[in-house]
Amino acid sequence: MSRSPESFVRASIRPLAAYGPPRDPAPVPLHLNESPSDIPDDLKRELSARIEAMDWSKYPITDGARLAGEIAAAYGVDPAGVLVGNGSNELLQLLLFACVEPGDKVVVASPSFSLYGLQATALGANVVEVPLRAGGEYRFPVHDLIAASREAKLVLLGSPNNPTGTTLSPAEAEELSSGVRCLLGIDEAYRDFCGQDFTPLLAKNPRVALFRTFSKAFAAAALRAGCMIGAPSLCAELHKIQLPYNLSAVTCLVASELIKRPELVAQRAASVRDERERVARAMRELGITVHPSGANFLLFEQTRRPPKELHAALFRHGVLIRSYPIGLRVSIGSPAHNDAFLAALKAELP
Repeated sequence: MSRSPESFVRASIRPLAAYGPPRDPAPVPLHLNESPSDIPDDLKRELSARIEAMDWSKYPITDGARLAGEIAAAYGVDPAGVLVGNGSNELLQLLLFACVEPGDKVVVASPSFSLYGLQATALGANVVEVPLRAGGEYRFPVHDLIAASREAKLVLLGSPNNPTGTTLSPAEAEELSSGVRCLLGIDEAYRDFCGQDFTPLLAKNPRVALFRTFSKAFAAAALRAGCMIGAPSLCAELHKIQLPYNLSAVTCLVASELIKRPELVAQRAASVRDERERVARAMRELGITVHPSGANFLLFEQTRRPPKELHAALFRHGVLIRSYPIGLRVSIGSPAHNDAFLAALKAELP
């Protein structure tokens, strides 16, 4: 009997479930941690004209390197230590693909962005989860992470962490960086919402790799642009297997213009922070446990209704958020969307 095509897929992949957050239609979509505001219209018009003038028949041979150089200048790092890709997720996958072999130990926090463990498991890694929660709040147990990292190939975590919003303090990041002897990957996708900057770690530990994105505070999730910042020697090895021309000329152009406008990011991040605190206060007034967050979302718990039931009830009001086994997560949207969420919450938790 001939074999089915799926039987040729590696054994480490077949038991996995695909990552895919829902894109259900909802008048108030607060489930994907997207920016509540778009790129300004005048900048869009300017960029549209430049895109129209491009020669679309040519490969973007130098565009990615030029963008990497501009990112390096903006962040004050060595251009040889910057890789660009289709969102930070592609670069996280590239690091795993280049470095992790079957049987290698990869340490992740729990709970965290499910893609970390999913991609590592697909490569045959032994994924070790270190719990973030001890008592009432979520925190990074630095000593436990260091202990778990012994004989590991990689420690991979997000700060601020998704879905908890937990952040590494500068002192914790310093301790973790100095204590871990393997690669240390820190996903900084939400860094702009708490003012985090771990680039100083790079000079002290060449095994640190930072991942940043244009999808959150830069308001360009549709672009699929991100970067990895690390040791030039590590980036040179990863570049050997990175797909050529992996970023389009259009993406490189728009990302280049956005990195030159830090004031847009600062204004947007400040607005989100203000709304995040306003929403959190209103939720706590309803008797809801809202966990501290350095990101553009809030993880919350309540005891009046099962999480899945409350999630479905809010969706009937047109409000879509994310449901997890540990609680519910709501993205911070526009003031109008946040008000709609709070109104639905009050209606369902009288």
